[in-house]
Amino acid sequence: MTRTFHRSAGSRAVSSACALLFVGAAASTGVTAGVTRAFLVLAGLALLSLASLLGAWADRYTVGEEGIEYRNVLLARLGARPRLTPWSDVVAVREHRGLRFGRLEPHAGALFLALRSGRRLVLDSLADFEAVRGAVQQYCAAARGEP
Repeated sequence: MTRTFHRSAGSRAVSSACALLFVGAAASTGVTAGVTRAFLVLAGLALLSLASLLGAWADRYTVGEEGIEYRNVLLARLGARPRLTPWSDVVAVREHRGLRFGRLEPHAGALFLALRSGRRLVLDSLADFEAVRGAVQQYCAAARGEP
């Protein structure tokens, strides 16, 4: 069964807030002080936060029998093609648990998929992460021939 996942509401909210903050700060600094080092730093941070915003709202991960497909809906309109990682390329799956107040979180928050090429595919900040983790484990086990 093929299922598409997108970024979590929390990551979308943080990206939106950062974009508003840095774009507003850059505009304010540009109007009051002109083009200074502070404006250039804030403009750079504004561009980075806008790129993060683009990813948070337009990223899509489709998990299916063929593998994991990543696409960005907005970049696809500009000609970017989706990237498919077949299950046969996944060598290992490692769960990541973050630290909270000096202790490991009880649940994983990200998956690191080691690929045959030596690269990694990171799945994090996704809505319904438990379903993502279950699907990835199921398809990887099926690709290795495990029951």
